[in-house]
Amino acid sequence: MSHALSRLSLVCALLVSPALAQAQATEVVAPRPLSTLTPASMDAAVQPAAPAEAEAPPPPEVAGAKRFLLDVGRDYKHWFTLDTARTFIVGTSAAMLVRPADEALTERRFDELGDSLGGGQQYGNPSLQFPLAIVWWAMGTTVGPRHAEAGRDLLRAQISAGSVTYVIKYTVQRTRPNGDPRSFPSGHASATFATATVLQHHYGWKLGLPFYALGVYTAASRINDRKHWLSDTVMGATVGITAGRVVTFRVKQRPVQVVPGIVPGGAMMQFMVQP
Repeated sequence: MSHALSRLSLVCALLVSPALAQAQATEVVAPRPLSTLTPASMDAAVQPAAPAEAEAPPPPEVAGAKRFLLDVGRDYKHWFTLDTARTFIVGTSAAMLVRPADEALTERRFDELGDSLGGGQQYGNPSLQFPLAIVWWAMGTTVGPRHAEAGRDLLRAQISAGSVTYVIKYTVQRTRPNGDPRSFPSGHASATFATATVLQHHYGWKLGLPFYALGVYTAASRINDRKHWLSDTVMGATVGITAGRVVTFRVKQRPVQVVPGIVPGGAMMQFMVQP
């Protein structure tokens, strides 16, 4: 019986305590008699409260860096879209299509071109592509917002293409023609095709076409140097084009696709523009 009473008392206390707290919170304070009010106290009563100090905005460079990092994060989100899936399906299918020609083309090389392909190693290297993007961005800020946005997108595309390329490289672990590891896909191809895609979307084919030609030149040099198979470069081009598209989705109008093919004695790469 005593336990029941104790429980009942506890329940009552729990029910009553919130009501008491509410009553105390809503207790009406009696007004002060007029006789006790002085002019000073009346002025203090009607004086408006001082506005709260507005929080100072962050410096422009901090706000710009934060926006850039947020955009880089959104770029990875844009990889998981129907457009990206379509591009990857086409690119992967193309890489598988030309794979039977990998060994024949590597053994044949491009001897007729002599040493003219030596510059592809340097141009496609990230140690050049990243500074190129940064310089373009920096110089663009002094020329106009259009050029600054192009440089900004170039840097975002390099980050996106490079990270996705190395995820695939370490997942596939394909051996290069010279015996080194992590052949698929070509990082030089993905970097150069990312640059070409961004420039094509910002400036049109007048500038995009020469940079796509540089991408093909870089891919050929990697095959000639026995650093990559043909299918590595096709998949690298696919990654680069996709990276360029995901950072320029707001400005792209006529998407480009890479369609490789096999021809007698070698291979070719076609660029198709959707109407």
